[in-house]
Amino acid sequence: MSSSFEEYPNLGSGAATQTLQRPGESNELFYEEDYRAIGIFAADPTEAKPGSEDKVMMLAARYAAGLPLWHGSDRYDHGPEKLPDDE
Repeated sequence: MSSSFEEYPNLGSGAATQTLQRPGESNELFYEEDYRAIGIFAADPTEAKPGSEDKVMMLAARYAAGLPLWHGSDRYDHGPEKLPDDE
């Protein structure tokens, strides 16, 4: 029986150093120190909304640091900052 899966030899060994790269940016990898330099501390919870660019950056920082992607105190709702009745 043949397999239709392809092997990717570069996956796995350096996974902790791979990060999000925006189109048009250089091919340099970000490391945990690079995220700290821009104010993203991977071990801290985030108030960023799920799916937002800030949340994705936090997930990339956690990945680069070798930490679990999800923090128990992260924001989990998708709603607005304030409800109309709160004003």
